[in-house]
Amino acid sequence: MSQARLPGAWKRRTAAAVVLANGLLGFALVLLHRPIIEIGPLHRAFPVSAVITARFLLVLASLAQVSTVSGLLRGKRQAWVVATVAALAALACFQVKRADVLGLVSAGATAGLLLAWAPAFPARSDPAMARRGVAWLVLGTLGAMAYGLAGLWLLDRHFRGSESWRAMVEDTVRLVLIIPEANAEPVGRHGRWFLDSVRVLMGATIAVGSWHLLSPVRYRLAEERRELERVRTILERWGTTSLAYFHLMPDKSHFMANEGDAFIGYRVERHVAVALGGPIGEPAACEAVAREFIEYCDLNGWGFCFHQSTPEDVALLQRLGLKALKIGEEAVVNLETFSLAGKSFKHIRNVTNRLQREGYTVEELPQPIDARTIAELREVSDGWLAEGHHRERQFTLGWFDEGYLRATRVLAVRAPSGRIEAFVNLLPPFASRVGNFDLMRRRPDAPDGVMDYLFVQMAERFREEGMTGMSLGFAPLANVDESGVKGRVLRWLYEYGGRAFNFRGLRAFKEKWDPAWESRYLIYRSEADLPAIALAVALVGERRSPLRWPWQRGGPDMPEPLEG
Repeated sequence: MSQARLPGAWKRRTAAAVVLANGLLGFALVLLHRPIIEIGPLHRAFPVSAVITARFLLVLASLAQVSTVSGLLRGKRQAWVVATVAALAALACFQVKRADVLGLVSAGATAGLLLAWAPAFPARSDPAMARRGVAWLVLGTLGAMAYGLAGLWLLDRHFRGSESWRAMVEDTVRLVLIIPEANAEPVGRHGRWFLDSVRVLMGATIAVGSWHLLSPVRYRLAEERRELERVRTILERWGTTSLAYFHLMPDKSHFMANEGDAFIGYRVERHVAVALGGPIGEPAACEAVAREFIEYCDLNGWGFCFHQSTPEDVALLQRLGLKALKIGEEAVVNLETFSLAGKSFKHIRNVTNRLQREGYTVEELPQPIDARTIAELREVSDGWLAEGHHRERQFTLGWFDEGYLRATRVLAVRAPSGRIEAFVNLLPPFASRVGNFDLMRRRPDAPDGVMDYLFVQMAERFREEGMTGMSLGFAPLANVDESGVKGRVLRWLYEYGGRAFNFRGLRAFKEKWDPAWESRYLIYRSEADLPAIALAVALVGERRSPLRWPWQRGGPDMPEPLEG
């Protein structure tokens, strides 16, 4: 699938700009009593009341066009319908309004452009939001009519010519339609204020109703037990990255291939679907599920990206016309050659020997972990969070949860007194031969080097179990060599963002283990999408509310811990 076959983002942006310009031009031309260029005496064929009505309708059409700009940028089908109808209505109004040539050309070109590019606007509306939009329009219109009718009746002394019920109903309908009233003539500022207030109320009703109607499909996090079981089955055969286990966590949704065994794990923030890594599954199905996922995002009016993707993901997704931006590297220790011998590991070797002499041990906690031990692990975790002003994260990381710890293997460092000083939890490798872990927590008053000691013991266990590597995780913005504006921004973040995120310290900790560095990428469609993508990527990692694990919400049973 080439870039040209992807739904045209540039068409959406161009159409939105043209519609906005046409709407603003409509407002400007309404203010002119005489057109800049007019076609002869055509306007004389229409009565003055029709010309005045056309001016009011032109205001309404211009307002409708301006209100659709956001929806057009997202490819909303309803926004396209409203903008097209409004442009055609403006075309008719300009003919009545003294045959305004400038307006006729602008409205006609806008309508023609929208009709020609209709396929670029496939995105549907959220059903629940659309129902609310209809309710706003219906109830708001009825409310505005009741308000207008009651005001004309109760404030009759402020008007002339609106003495009968029929006249008042006719004027109320005209006010709601934002066209000139036929009978009521305001006497003084109170009457004029009331008539304007009805139009303002109706304009607000249209604006709020349109916002609901044109909103993108709302993301709802929900999974079925059968779907989660299918995801686990695919991971056991095809899951080879360090992110594989995080697809089973309760902050993800899964997009499954229509044919074949493949899926994409993702989460939506601010109308951007952030996929975790790349497609996972049968190679023949991965490209198809990526194409289907992109079409699904377009249909829902979402932007999209693939976060922390591998070079293999890049090769696959670039065939679909997408772009790749390096955002960091993952550190992987080669366990086949790893050894504490040599000058570079002298400090770690000394720390390990010292702690062993003092009686510190590393043990795998028996499963299921009892409540007392869970409480001690929580104490360790809380101390670590408080000391470094850390916070729990999600999406590419897990968080402290007793069900999570009981579903994975946990290695803990015990002091001679029996107190747990630090711990890590090991994640299933699925189809990979690279060992992986997630939570890495220590007490603030633990002895120096306790985490180094734990890492050495973890590496030895992985090696004994047949693993060829051990992932140390992702180092954001490490060795980013992107040129141009994007590269300068990323390097600036690395240099100056360290105060908040300690990028340098994180890389230095990983570097001392002499790992191999593997590039990781952000894959996206257009540079124009990057600001929204950057915000969404930041938000998906923020854990703002408790989430239930799959086995807590009707998903697969809690898995047994990985056997050695």
